[in-house]
Amino acid sequence: MGADEERSGPSRTQATGSSSAVTALVAVAAFLLFGLNNTETTALPTYAMSLGAGPFVASLQNSLFVLLAVLLRIPLERVVEQRGSRFAMIAGALGYTVPCLALVGCSELWQVVVLRLAQAFGLALFQPSVAQYLAATSPASKLGRRLGIVRFATTASLMAGPVTIFPLIDAHGYGAFFVALALVGTCGTAVALALPRDRTAAASRLAAPAPLALPASSPLRQRVLLLASPLLLASGYSVVMNFGQTLAEEALASCNDGMLFAFLSTGGLVGSLVAGWATDRFGAKRSVGCTIAANGLGLLLMALGRSPEAVLAGAFLCGAGYFGATATLVAAAGASSGGGAGTFLARQQSALDLGMIAGGLLAGAMMQGGLPVSATYLATSAVAGAGLVAWGMMYPNTKGKPKR
Repeated sequence: MGADEERSGPSRTQATGSSSAVTALVAVAAFLLFGLNNTETTALPTYAMSLGAGPFVASLQNSLFVLLAVLLRIPLERVVEQRGSRFAMIAGALGYTVPCLALVGCSELWQVVVLRLAQAFGLALFQPSVAQYLAATSPASKLGRRLGIVRFATTASLMAGPVTIFPLIDAHGYGAFFVALALVGTCGTAVALALPRDRTAAASRLAAPAPLALPASSPLRQRVLLLASPLLLASGYSVVMNFGQTLAEEALASCNDGMLFAFLSTGGLVGSLVAGWATDRFGAKRSVGCTIAANGLGLLLMALGRSPEAVLAGAFLCGAGYFGATATLVAAAGASSGGGAGTFLARQQSALDLGMIAGGLLAGAMMQGGLPVSATYLATSAVAGAGLVAWGMMYPNTKGKPKR
């Protein structure tokens, strides 16, 4: 027992100092950088349309941004393995921040698209590195809760960003908007620099337990579901991020456009904390199933709601389901992938990003073809329903042994 603790204990904690302090720093960095990206993602389609783009092109620029990030992530995997996830967080933060400064002086559509694509470097590195850092520095029994805390922070950023920044756009224009985002990114980069170093791949191999002590790799069916489920969920979230402001202008005429995102993120705050705890307590099968159901119901209410109350309730459920599900899916992947957790988490993030592409393109094409924005929400609600059925029928119940 003592030898095992010597071998495995430091592998999670030797470079992290106080676990709670490190989790707090990761949460603050994620709040700032995810907030930058989320707020920019919600605002750019409307900005692109104000520069003359149609709905399809407006959603296409975000989709190309995500696609390029997915493609960049493949060659960058080896760099992250060698340099560590802290390095990836810092580089990704700079990848977000520097183009924001250049966007301040842009007034042509092509300039906006080019600089948005440059930010794909930030998305490729920062998003997966947050989960990788936590997976490398947290015991498996606490990973779900710590991911839930960080998801809480990132969801809060979605609530704070649009509500505070959209009025700034109305008052001072998009130049002030991009200046504000650059300041946020600079602060996030500084926080990431304050994180203790995580283990490199070489150190991880030296500190790893003997092969017999490693958890078995999850079955192929389980791994496929852990990749397919975030892809399906992200398609619905992409519709909200790309055309939530459009829906708000139609259904919430008497409210601030940012109210829909405030309710979306409030639901996410609740879902992230509850789902992270539920995963550690009840296992992934139950917690993910419940969150997928909430997400699908929320999208359905947003599609069919005829009153602001119904649409905002749908946004709350959608946020609780999406952010709760992604937190539990990441925790399940990190706990079940053994020594390859870092690579698998990066691929899971790529699945989320591909879902963002698919949802944005689907919604843009449907609206370009004359369908109302509510039809896009209805379609992704059906996708969530199909994902729930597949998850319930195929994912194994891995909560076989009680936790000590």
